[in-house]
Amino acid sequence: MKIKRYLDKDMRRVLRQVREEQGPDAVILSNRRVEQGIEVIAAIDYDEALMRHAIGGNANASGVFDAPAAIIAANLPSQVPGRTPAVDDLADDDDVIDRAGFGGAGSRSVKDELSSLRGMLETQMAGLIWKDTAEKSPLRAQMLRNLARLGVAADIANSIVDQLEPVDDVRRLWHAPLMSLAKMVPVHDDALLQRGGVIALLGPTGVGKTTTIAKLAARYAMRNGDDGIALVSADVYRIGAREHLTAFANIIGAKVYSASSPEELSALLTELGSKRLVLIDTEGRSPRDRELAKSLAAYGSNQDRVKFYLTLSAASQEAVLDEAIREFRKVPLEGCIVTKLDEAAQLGSVVSALIRNDLPACWFSDGQQIPDDLYPAARKRMWLINQAVACLEHHEPVLDDRFMATEYVQRAAAHA
Repeated sequence: MKIKRYLDKDMRRVLRQVREEQGPDAVILSNRRVEQGIEVIAAIDYDEALMRHAIGGNANASGVFDAPAAIIAANLPSQVPGRTPAVDDLADDDDVIDRAGFGGAGSRSVKDELSSLRGMLETQMAGLIWKDTAEKSPLRAQMLRNLARLGVAADIANSIVDQLEPVDDVRRLWHAPLMSLAKMVPVHDDALLQRGGVIALLGPTGVGKTTTIAKLAARYAMRNGDDGIALVSADVYRIGAREHLTAFANIIGAKVYSASSPEELSALLTELGSKRLVLIDTEGRSPRDRELAKSLAAYGSNQDRVKFYLTLSAASQEAVLDEAIREFRKVPLEGCIVTKLDEAAQLGSVVSALIRNDLPACWFSDGQQIPDDLYPAARKRMWLINQAVACLEHHEPVLDDRFMATEYVQRAAAHA
């Protein structure tokens, strides 16, 4: 059985694609509306007995298994009981529910049930695809499973495996994908500890901005002395934020300044023009904070003098990282600093987020020690991947076939 996903703006266009590529005997397994239009899953060389076995208890008393909305609703005279419709059986699905006799107050519950059936069938189909992959290409399946163990997202994992040359040596099942993953991590060889400048760390609450500033300041002082360093607290929301920064500054002999508004910050930067390194500690903001855009716009008014770095916690979920990158990019970012590597159960999420959003990492941090536990990303890409592997010693995820089917087949298809 050969299965393929089709996508176009309306059903007629999609069915035309299916006919042209798979012929009139192709079977429609599911269809649904998505943001880009209509998505159809079609197959040729269809084995209905295999599908009945996959669906299991979802066959009805007559032996005809429950199908997704478009299949149920087609209800054409030419349809033979027990047979899944071929491409030529189906029409435009705009009036699918009405033509099937559903409507009125109960239509919403019917649509919900049909949607649930569609999701169930798609999951079962994903399971068949994963089983087919594992049988036909067990080495590919194992490489995907290895990347999944690290928490690497489905779209990134499939992209890596697709680009690799065929692997026929089990010893390369780890090495080849990990080398490719390391090369994909965007990094920036940041020279701020050599050249100095005006640096502001942005990011959500609790990601370690203040501690990271202390590490950067201490590193710079060790190389260049503390005379040219100034620390600025622009966090007017967190209680004790200035005191926290002052405690670090006292260790290295630097002075702390405060700025409670964009205007104060602009005036302060002019006053500190003779300093070789100015580090600005900003307030933590949730990416969903309604005031975030306003706050970033205020900081952006100084973007001609300030370089912005996003601070991300490696212990955050992938969706949280994606959202933070998307929202904080409303100011131009030089790159990011990834913190709390030592607190993450898996590092695949942060690696995937950096790759997907093409945000270069400048520094990695894996602890609280100052000035230690801070590493230049440009020289530590493979180290990051090795740390991801090391996480398996403490957290080995459970990856059964159902998980691989739904996460690494279904979601990969959704990103295709």
